[in-house]
Amino acid sequence: MDRLLTVVKTVTPDRETLISAAAESSSPVVTTKKRIVSELDRDVSSPQDILALLKSKPDQDQLAHALAVLDPSSKIATLNDFDIRVPGPETAQILNVLVTVTLPDHWDAVHAESRRSKSSSKLRAALLRCLSSVAGISCLLAQLRSLITACRSSAQEASASGYQLQARGILSVTCALLEPNDLMYRLYTDIEGLYRNSARKQAAWRELLSHVAASRILSTAAEAISLIKDLDGVSSLSWVGEGPKYASWLGTNICHMASKLPLDNEETWKAMATLTGRSLSLGYTDHMVREIYLGLLVNEVNYQHYYTLFDHLRPNEQFAIIEAIFRDIEKKHFSSIIPGETQSVSQEVLSAAAALCSLVTKDRPQVQAQIIDWLSKGQGGSIHTIELRRALLSSFAHTTDLMVSLVTKSLDQSGDKLYIQHAPIRCQEANTQVILLTCGYLQQTDPLVVMRVGRSGIFLNTVSNRLAASSGRARFLGMLIGTAISQLIEPAGKGMKFDLEEMEGDEAKWYLSLLNLQDNAGSPESIKILKGSTPSTQRTPSQRVPAIKGVGTSKKGNTRTAKIVAIEEIEDSEEESEDDDLVPYEKPDEDFSDDDEDPTLVQRNKPTAPVYIGDLITYLRDTENVERFELAVSTAPSLIRRKTGFGTELAENIEELALMVVSLQEQGKLPKFHEYQLQSMIALIVSQPLKMGHWFAALFFDGDLSQPQRSTVLTALGLSARELAGNGEADAKTLRLPALPDASFPSKKLPSSLEAFYSTESPIAGLTRSLAQASLEPLAAHAEDSLSGPNALKVRTFSSRMEVEKRRQQREAQRQKSTVKDLYKVLAQGFFYPLKGRFEMMMMQFGSSTAPSYNPFYVPHLLCLFIQTLTLVLSTMGPHTPYLPNLTGETLSFLLSLHGRPLAEDPSILSALLSLFLAVVDLNVASGTTGEERLVTEFATQVVELRDWVGEVFDRTPAVQDTSDPREQVRTLAAGVMVKLGEVMERYQGRLMGVNSGFRY
Repeated sequence: MDRLLTVVKTVTPDRETLISAAAESSSPVVTTKKRIVSELDRDVSSPQDILALLKSKPDQDQLAHALAVLDPSSKIATLNDFDIRVPGPETAQILNVLVTVTLPDHWDAVHAESRRSKSSSKLRAALLRCLSSVAGISCLLAQLRSLITACRSSAQEASASGYQLQARGILSVTCALLEPNDLMYRLYTDIEGLYRNSARKQAAWRELLSHVAASRILSTAAEAISLIKDLDGVSSLSWVGEGPKYASWLGTNICHMASKLPLDNEETWKAMATLTGRSLSLGYTDHMVREIYLGLLVNEVNYQHYYTLFDHLRPNEQFAIIEAIFRDIEKKHFSSIIPGETQSVSQEVLSAAAALCSLVTKDRPQVQAQIIDWLSKGQGGSIHTIELRRALLSSFAHTTDLMVSLVTKSLDQSGDKLYIQHAPIRCQEANTQVILLTCGYLQQTDPLVVMRVGRSGIFLNTVSNRLAASSGRARFLGMLIGTAISQLIEPAGKGMKFDLEEMEGDEAKWYLSLLNLQDNAGSPESIKILKGSTPSTQRTPSQRVPAIKGVGTSKKGNTRTAKIVAIEEIEDSEEESEDDDLVPYEKPDEDFSDDDEDPTLVQRNKPTAPVYIGDLITYLRDTENVERFELAVSTAPSLIRRKTGFGTELAENIEELALMVVSLQEQGKLPKFHEYQLQSMIALIVSQPLKMGHWFAALFFDGDLSQPQRSTVLTALGLSARELAGNGEADAKTLRLPALPDASFPSKKLPSSLEAFYSTESPIAGLTRSLAQASLEPLAAHAEDSLSGPNALKVRTFSSRMEVEKRRQQREAQRQKSTVKDLYKVLAQGFFYPLKGRFEMMMMQFGSSTAPSYNPFYVPHLLCLFIQTLTLVLSTMGPHTPYLPNLTGETLSFLLSLHGRPLAEDPSILSALLSLFLAVVDLNVASGTTGEERLVTEFATQVVELRDWVGEVFDRTPAVQDTSDPREQVRTLAAGVMVKLGEVMERYQGRLMGVNSGFRY
């Protein structure tokens, strides 16, 4: 190696050469440092200098120096006659550079280091303060909209990711700017201090409201989030684009601003009322109002600030806030009670709610008059529960004039013939409850008033009109009113009495017990318990079941009610001696579960199926462990059915489990995921049909559900009704639910994950169509017989007839064994009445709104499925139900409320309405001559109007040769309904004339 290296030349530099070379190499660094110092120290005397500095892409030190000059709260001498919060040409240029250049370059780094570095935190705060103005928010929104346009135009190009990153940065700045609860108060204070002209103040405030309260920020942010949802860190920014969370933030800002404003400044409260009124138009009134009334009335005692804000609002805005408060009280603290049940709400919660109602209506005559009108009609005001009615009446109990006005208006409304005939039964029930509760309060405070009411013509007119009504339910309510008031004014034993079975039932006793209820409104301080109270039906198991001393609880708080018995292994010496001769198997060379090369990836702890309801709920919540989650989904139906009637574990957790099952989202590719979910819901409803029927009906209308989830709820209700009537096994075979293997070839079907989205027909639709076909088949057979000859020429063997009859009797015996007790009561009061009653309340709620709003229940697919569910429940009850007269009246009123609407022109909805009409006609015909006569006597007006409508449908629907065309189905159903009604009318006329009556002359 030494031979390969040859010395060519040796150089020895002197010391001066080294020093000069080092000085030359270090001169650029020194020059750069001098330039930075000179730029920082130079006098930024004008906005143009700051604009030039920002355009030159400064580093963080230079940016901090520029922002220190621009910062409105900085102690450094600011620019003469320039404020970045005041709109102007120079302000617009500087804000544009800050948003388009500075934020993309520095925000991510400054925001990430702000928690660790004090200088970065100060820089972040200064940057946000420079943008905290009407002009700054406008600039951010304009930049975000331009980035959204750029993302959409370059969606298929590589540059789209760059635009998405910039949009995420602007959205992050917007969230950080809006995050404080005092933002609106600071902005209003700035506007008041910066502008001396009132016109400019109003213009700036209106522009701010258009951004914050008129959904510009919300809509723009929501659109941006939909484009960048796949990027990291977007979940923490999504609140600004989600309506409920944004409305809650806005309500918190309004509450803070209202608590800080002086009570004697009229202009500030007008501006505050304008902000609140514009915020009510966002569409998330409940979330916003909840923050306002909790902050001003419940959490802090700011009654005067709340009253001042409320008095400056318009009347319609005041009523909107009152309704939102009532809805929130009902949702959070009250549960819907089924009449006749003993379940009740806590008296402390009821007293606190009454105190809150008294506070929000105190010394407000127009509000009190509106509430009395809502209570007397039984509708409006979002007053849906008996507990809220009790709370409102207890707040009015010491005002005799209001109570007398209420009972008079309620009795007058209850006796109105049009109200009896056309008002929903739920409204009439609410009206009756108000009358009984009011009379009970007046009996304690002023019995002479009750005496005058009982002797008045209004009371007698109400009772007589209700007893003459065609609806059995209306007559029942009239008997309750007459019995209750006569008991108060007449001596014992001389009151009005009706010797009917229904007046001795639990529901009648529950209604009459309302006379003895005496609720007291709590003190203003008692409303603080409303912050932590929960409804009795929504408590967790740990809240209901008391802890047992000496028994440990699990970390997750799952309470198991079943007793665990220790399992001991008993050793047997003989068996051990015999087992010594056995040769153990050798361990195989290859384990089929060890397919992965990395041994750390092998999962040997396979999850076991849950055996308790608490474990099932825990499994369903663990969405990150897909294998465990899918195991819970697949075993839920069988576990729920095993626990039905076994202990109290299912009953204590049934509502929590039902909410979990309804909200399930497919995490993997579990086959028949939606079928398992549907079977779980059916099992829950069948376990407690009366309670869960009400619960699922309320969830369908009041729950925050998507359209597929609402469709699943309706399907579960319809199939549960069939199973309760003993048809569950037959439906499971017909619908090919997971209980039996699917015999269809896999290549002929869509994957299970796609089948739910592209399925064109629900199980309810198929069952409804089969019922309609079964009703129309005799008509078609009769028409065919008239062409093919007399029945005497048609031969059928005796043996085949006997076999068919034997199989029919076996099916009927099996069905009767699986039929639930009190089937008619369960299907009528637990399924049909709640669905139909809440639908009518929903129609009135959307119909009374002055502003046009989207009605999710008028979607053709969902409305069609709802009508088909009612048809299925009605047909399942059969012609022998004692509720048939009431069911007929309710069904006809439901058809009359929909048949004239434009949405009824849709072929699918029209077919569903005709099927429901055909079903109610069939039930009355099958019930005998009494049912037929009922159609043409008691309900003659409704039937004739609907028959004319069916005739018009048949005339305007063109004949189509294709049987799969919906128009052909509509035409067939219309023809069937007209033929059926024609036969009913002919038979009734024949009975009147003595035709075919059996007389001989």
